[in-house]
Amino acid sequence: MVIRAGICLLSVSYRKKQAALFGMALLFFFGFHFFLFPLPCHASGAETTIVSQTLQYFSNMKKYVATGAVRIVQEDAVIEADEVTYHEETAEISASGRLKYRDSAAMISADKAELNMEKKTGRLFDADVFLEQGNQRLRGREIERIAEDEYASRGEVSFTTCNGPVADWCIRARDVALVTGRRITARDATFRVRDIPVLYTPYFHAPLTTERQTGFLMPTVSSSDSRGAGLNVPFFWAIAENRDATFVLDAYSKRGIGKGLEYRYLEPRGISGSWWLYHIRDTQLNTDFVEVKALHENRTGAAAAWFLNIDFVNEKDFYREFNPRREKQIQRFLESSGEFSMPFEKSRLYFLSQYRVDLRHDTGDAPQRLPEAGYVMNYARSGSFLISTDLSAANLWRENGVSAKRFDIYPRVLHTAGSDYVLTQVAAVRGTAYSFYGGDDQDNSVLRRAFEYDGSVHTRLYRKYATFMHVVEPTVRYHYIASSKNNLPVFDEYEFFKKKSRVEAILMNRIFVQGRETAAFYITQPFDTDRGSRAFAPLEAGVGMTTPLAMKAGAAYDTRNGRLMTVSSEIGVPFPSGLFTFGQRYDKEEDIMVYKAGIEAQPSKSVHVGLSVWYDAKGEGFTNVTARVRYESQCWGLGVETSKKPGDFMFMIKFDLFGVTAKPEKV
Repeated sequence: MVIRAGICLLSVSYRKKQAALFGMALLFFFGFHFFLFPLPCHASGAETTIVSQTLQYFSNMKKYVATGAVRIVQEDAVIEADEVTYHEETAEISASGRLKYRDSAAMISADKAELNMEKKTGRLFDADVFLEQGNQRLRGREIERIAEDEYASRGEVSFTTCNGPVADWCIRARDVALVTGRRITARDATFRVRDIPVLYTPYFHAPLTTERQTGFLMPTVSSSDSRGAGLNVPFFWAIAENRDATFVLDAYSKRGIGKGLEYRYLEPRGISGSWWLYHIRDTQLNTDFVEVKALHENRTGAAAAWFLNIDFVNEKDFYREFNPRREKQIQRFLESSGEFSMPFEKSRLYFLSQYRVDLRHDTGDAPQRLPEAGYVMNYARSGSFLISTDLSAANLWRENGVSAKRFDIYPRVLHTAGSDYVLTQVAAVRGTAYSFYGGDDQDNSVLRRAFEYDGSVHTRLYRKYATFMHVVEPTVRYHYIASSKNNLPVFDEYEFFKKKSRVEAILMNRIFVQGRETAAFYITQPFDTDRGSRAFAPLEAGVGMTTPLAMKAGAAYDTRNGRLMTVSSEIGVPFPSGLFTFGQRYDKEEDIMVYKAGIEAQPSKSVHVGLSVWYDAKGEGFTNVTARVRYESQCWGLGVETSKKPGDFMFMIKFDLFGVTAKPEKV
């Protein structure tokens, strides 16, 4: 141990001036000796340095008493105080008076402390503890440091992650137990905003890390005209390093209590999954709503793989009643599917099932693929030709209406020739056998035979300019199908394989800047010789670009009647602090004219705002208006969202305490 003592200033009388001067000379000599020639002490394994104005050593107790600007250093631990008593054998310290302590894990201010410098444990009185990990602070009259990363107190303590003399928020509680970077628990806890009590709980538990930790997440509070006051309370369970679960309790004053469970996992060899189950008994509609979502993937490359995706609700009004997102409310179908696949060198064998929920009409009219088995042979070269074959056998079942068992074989031959002008040809034959059941006035068995030819001629012309390159790609395509049956019940895209003799001219323009495509424009005019007076299909055109703004648009124009059939567009206009988006969709046959617009902005570092509007010009007018505001300070965040749709107004608020309520990352 190295001991260094500063000069001690003595108060003496005039009559003892000579003795005092002699004593001061001796003290100066020994002080100078201590500074230049440190004395080693072998009681402690770690070297300790003491610097103070006065220093006394009691050999019988092996104790040092230092006063006046005391500074003790032992490895990474430093303590400063007005008065310190240090026990040489145990490395225990009693310190008082403007005490400051710091090591690699904590910075402490206190009026008094009893510490062990080696173990970094002890008791702190009238203390303020700052933990750099998570920017966490503890304040209390008596705090015990049980270990380097663990603190406890039976008395009242306040906890926060905020800076400043008056915290934006804090939790004041008793029986506090804190483990740095892991968790905090407490009893009789009061949540305070600017030291004003807002919420009380008899027991409090929260994780103190951005990593996965078991504990309650911050609740979400909402209010809705149709659902009433709402409270969403999630609890996160970190089951293992690769598994976790989230339990959700939804309470609505007008509709009842909902229960949700999400389970996630990640296994070796590329196996992962997420399962979600939700149920609510709607007391207003007297209906049970159930939602099931699942995604399981086992894709291991060369070995057999299987995939499961479940997206199911038992009532088609579920999203309209309980989901404020417009995208979910207008969704037409939910599709669940499961597939087992066995890959081979140039082919694969699969087994598939699909089930669809129609969110607009009766699900019983939607065809379900239960099940399907198939074999796909990838294109394999035979001389200058490529050969491929698809085989499938499916049971297409409807709860209402006609169902069928279908077998399909579809071999194809592809050939490509030319360099400047490339001719690509595909010739195929197709046989599809149906065995119908469950319908009226329908032949039980039907065989459809078809021949297909699809050929196109394509070339590429370009010219380079100083700052960009312009590429023109003209294509002429001829697609011919000779089919023995054209009026079949429609189950999926297989039944649209009908008689056709279609010529199509396509002109594509592309703009490249520094090797990257920044804009493209196409126009195409199809002509079907089998459609008589309606031979000309609508003229189609589209444009897309990435700079100076992101945009894509498309339209179809009926040249025979002289009217637009469809128009759709999406555009994003950036500005210094955000992005404005606009989109629209028009379909004459479906009688649809919908506009949507949105803005996302960050006017300051702490504030994020968003607004989205949906307007149905052919229906209910403003079908959804949603506004969002998010504020984030140094230690907390507040999100507010409002949504207005016909018959309902919703208000939702979520409060986050940074360092305490981090959202668990995916496993």
